[in-house]
Amino acid sequence: MLTPKFSLTQDSEFIYIHIHAPYIKLSEAECFVDDDEFRFYANPYYLRLHFPGKIQEDEKSTSKYDVDTGQLTVRVTKQTKSEHFEGLNLLTKLLTPKTNLVLHASPEIEVLTSDVAAAEVPETEEDEENWYIEQNLQEDDHVNLSLTGPKYGFANRKSNCLNRVASEITDLIDLQNPDEISQKNRRELREQQEDSLFDCEHYLADLFDDDIIQELIAADYKDLTGVVGEHIVLSDKENEKLINLPRRDYVIEKNNLEATYLGLVDLMLAYAYTFRFTHGDFGIESDWTICKLSSTLSWLDTFQSIDEVVVSFARRCLVFPLYRNWKLFEKVLSDVKSIFNVGKLQILKCLLAIHSVLLESEVKHPLNDLYITDYCVWIQIADAQKIKTMSEALSNIAVSKSDLNFKLEEMEADAIKLMAENDDTETEDEKVCSLMKAFDKVVTLKIDETSDSDDSSDEEEEEENDAKSSDSSDISSQCDS
Repeated sequence: MLTPKFSLTQDSEFIYIHIHAPYIKLSEAECFVDDDEFRFYANPYYLRLHFPGKIQEDEKSTSKYDVDTGQLTVRVTKQTKSEHFEGLNLLTKLLTPKTNLVLHASPEIEVLTSDVAAAEVPETEEDEENWYIEQNLQEDDHVNLSLTGPKYGFANRKSNCLNRVASEITDLIDLQNPDEISQKNRRELREQQEDSLFDCEHYLADLFDDDIIQELIAADYKDLTGVVGEHIVLSDKENEKLINLPRRDYVIEKNNLEATYLGLVDLMLAYAYTFRFTHGDFGIESDWTICKLSSTLSWLDTFQSIDEVVVSFARRCLVFPLYRNWKLFEKVLSDVKSIFNVGKLQILKCLLAIHSVLLESEVKHPLNDLYITDYCVWIQIADAQKIKTMSEALSNIAVSKSDLNFKLEEMEADAIKLMAENDDTETEDEKVCSLMKAFDKVVTLKIDETSDSDDSSDEEEEEENDAKSSDSSDISSQCDS
């Protein structure tokens, strides 16, 4: 059976179900209303919806079919007049059967269900999320590994599934041998990559020659951020995607649940940068940009605090894309604060856009199966209160350049000092040449500092080895005697 395209609207008394079902035989069409459930059948279509409130079929209920457009409009009555039904545009959630699962199945596991009544569990002050607390990884790597190997994917629910695409892994993600490397080592390898690829000259060039970047920063993208209190409308394409998403409930361990919310922030940051960079007109490199900026998608990394997420994105924001500018990073962070402040539906629109970009990618599309499809389903039943606390955490976060460990402030100070020595009478071309020479000097200085530090470390190591050798000889002599 086919699930037809549909949409929903409401007023104070009725729910209106708009079903696109062309060429059906009206004599065979059937509609059923049962408490909070609506069912429609007309060969070859079948639709079953689970509403957040109760409905009924009475003398005011009607149905109307437009033969020309194939549109069937069914009007059913709300059992409680003036009740507002939340989430009527979250189509995947409405298609998912409600379950009798209890929210807290055990102290360590949380069951996320589409049952609104079950989800409304009051939180005490002790239950409120603190997205700033960093929970240290356990020292022993083997503790973090399951019997089937390292975990990754949405809510760390997958393992040993990337070995099937081993030949394509280099194009898919930056992490090699993901089924053999623990979470702790993934983080270390990622940061080593970022340190080695950071380009001082590129960063300084984007700092001082930033006309184009300032245009990107100044642009106002309401399509990206949404507007608080403004009605959000999903396009026909987005609604079709929601209808075709799988219908799932999620059993997520509590520590993985927190990491899932933090991973969502990482995805939104990568998407917001790409949207601003392309003005929302995604191109053939947009899949690369989103995946490269997201540590979740490029390194299968997970996070334990909001600070970790933002610092990770800031580092990658200054290492990989075409424009590597601190103020641009701050603007993107502000975009994501706005997205979370608007709420789940705006986040869903962003996730659906990521899904579309990756779906059209020749090499990145498996990441939809690993992460994005599940995120698109899960966000519809995610805890709105947790989204709110995440928004507040993003509003309160303060990240400085020193947090990135790239010595940005030192480089900037050196460059400004060298540029100040230039003659004010220089032509524009001469100023550009002087600017590039200043950058070269700063880069050379930083390389020399690193070399001196390495040489000093080598000398200290040699002295230490000589001392150890001497001590060893003394011990050997004593043993011989």
